[in-house]
Amino acid sequence: MSMHEITWEDFRSFAGRGGVLVLPVGSTEQHGPHLPLGVDTIIPLEIAKRLAEKSDVVIAPPIAWGYKPQTGSSGGTGFPGTCSLDATTLIALVRDLLREFIRHGIRKVILLDSHYENALFLSEGVDLALRDSGPPPNTKVVIVRWFDLVKAEEFDKVFPDFEGVALEHAANLETAMMLYLRPELVKREKIHGDKAERYPPYLVLPPTEDLIPKTGVLTNIKRVDASQGEELTRIVIDRLLELISTEFSKNG
Repeated sequence: MSMHEITWEDFRSFAGRGGVLVLPVGSTEQHGPHLPLGVDTIIPLEIAKRLAEKSDVVIAPPIAWGYKPQTGSSGGTGFPGTCSLDATTLIALVRDLLREFIRHGIRKVILLDSHYENALFLSEGVDLALRDSGPPPNTKVVIVRWFDLVKAEEFDKVFPDFEGVALEHAANLETAMMLYLRPELVKREKIHGDKAERYPPYLVLPPTEDLIPKTGVLTNIKRVDASQGEELTRIVIDRLLELISTEFSKNG
């Protein structure tokens, strides 16, 4: 269920029966020539919709803006359409939303994140909201990046020669997910891999051109199709159901 599509009475009933509120969190940033700017928001939202078919969750309107993409993990801020928040803005936004959810009786929240750079600022926003709110008894917030729910050996099984999540921006992982979740948004003829000239183990500001792939794709794209995205989605949904059972049980 979408929070935007239910009434206040429905929401009161949902909060009263102890349902889980899922807040998808993403970004608006470049994802190569073949994927839309909203990939990081679309993927967790679509996952949440499928989760709602199997569990008593309501989906809050997603946060479609994230912290500034870094050169080595998202290609940086220079591509047209990449629009980001300062850390303090993202922290304040999460803090305000959590305080409102708690005020209305929500005690179980999942922040389903999809943007690599958001993590610490989401944590800070939640921490401040809980400090502000008390918190009330039995309140629990879980912050999880959907791709962290997939084990390394599962990635290796789905993708031959998988190089790890850190370099997968706009590459095999996100392309496969979008081919399954929103195929109409993928420009298949423009699916091509890319790499920066170097990936140093430190941050350079402002970044030089040799640190940024020209297309914004951070690694080579090999064989990729919707079936891979379907398998990953199945794994993530199963893990989210396990998470709900573990973290939000009556004794959790």
